[in-house]
Amino acid sequence: MLHRVLATSFVLSLATLVMCHASALGQQSAANPTNPSTSPDQARLPDLNGTSSEPQAPSTPPVGRPGQPPNSSPDSLLLGPSATPAQPSTGENRSAPEPSPELSGAGMGGFSPFMSPVVGRAPFRADYQASWFAPEPVAGQNTKLGYVRQDLSFGFPIWQNGTCDEWFFSANLRSEIFQTHAILPDTGQPFPQDLWNIRFSTTYRHLFDNGWIGGGSVSVGSASDKPFNGINEMTAGLNAFLRVPEGEHNAWLFTLSYSPTSELPIPIPGVAFVWQPSDTFRANIGLPFQIMWRPAEDLTFDLSYMLLTTVHARATYRVCRPVRLYLAYAWENEAYLPADRPDNNDRLYDVDQRLTAGALVNLNQHASLDFSGGYIFDHYYFEGKNILNGTNFNRIDVADGPYVSLKLLIRW
Repeated sequence: MLHRVLATSFVLSLATLVMCHASALGQQSAANPTNPSTSPDQARLPDLNGTSSEPQAPSTPPVGRPGQPPNSSPDSLLLGPSATPAQPSTGENRSAPEPSPELSGAGMGGFSPFMSPVVGRAPFRADYQASWFAPEPVAGQNTKLGYVRQDLSFGFPIWQNGTCDEWFFSANLRSEIFQTHAILPDTGQPFPQDLWNIRFSTTYRHLFDNGWIGGGSVSVGSASDKPFNGINEMTAGLNAFLRVPEGEHNAWLFTLSYSPTSELPIPIPGVAFVWQPSDTFRANIGLPFQIMWRPAEDLTFDLSYMLLTTVHARATYRVCRPVRLYLAYAWENEAYLPADRPDNNDRLYDVDQRLTAGALVNLNQHASLDFSGGYIFDHYYFEGKNILNGTNFNRIDVADGPYVSLKLLIRW
């Protein structure tokens, strides 16, 4: 199986080098004054910040000042609803470090809204991702389990005034279509042929006169093999958050989150201190825990953790202006409410770990493509009331195997 993963990574790397070479040739051609087909406007191509491709003077003003949005970086294409949209060129690069898409805390109901000190400038966003997981043997059963996963999400501001208020709506849909004849071993029921997770949410944030940012979000949906089959297959989530600035760069974060399909289906409080001593390092010390370190201009490391088994780590390297390569590790879980489960308090948990290699290509100022492939391991399903319950049952272990994925990201 490993050779297929290596082959996928090799193809991604080769394609990236070709694109970088083509991009470099295009920039050289645009900068060549002897080329009669090149106009002065074409010679100064805008980057994702909306600024000229000419070198910019270095500048490191204070970041995180409430109500003062920094210019967006190319990473803003990767962020959730709190990302800052592209601002007009100011001739300076004032972009502050932003988290990677995997590190936005979506696994615990979405912590991204309080990550940004900018209020009232939420962009439109839309993402689509398709992933194929190769069929692999199921332990103790004469069958394999493979599936195709599709994710579609979009969000837009319902109302915002650009300064102190922001009201945002988002919708997320995930479908998993399985190819398997696996049986749930303890109840003898067939494993679901498909699973769905549909969620609609709305978030409001307000910047107070003293610089504090507070708000909350409410979500409703259904996570089941038969979505919206009944009230027992419905989900509802609640998040409340408060961001209290501490000086020009730091802040305290207070959160309270509840989701019936989380690892612990109870309200979970969180307290974290955001420490940002420079533009190249930021740490959320507490829950959610997160570290971003940029040791070099083109190299970024990210790490995050949230209770109980949600871990993301990622190293990203910018090869050339439109292309980034990354290596990532993820330990995740997801819960569903099957319509025919023996007890309505039980959930079907999906737990796995993944190693991923990918290339993120910025197509233009508003869109990017993410090509990735990797290896999924320690993958299993079980039913129970929560992930810690000692009476968990119907466990299915799936052998390790490769997967490939393609994602389109749009920010406007």
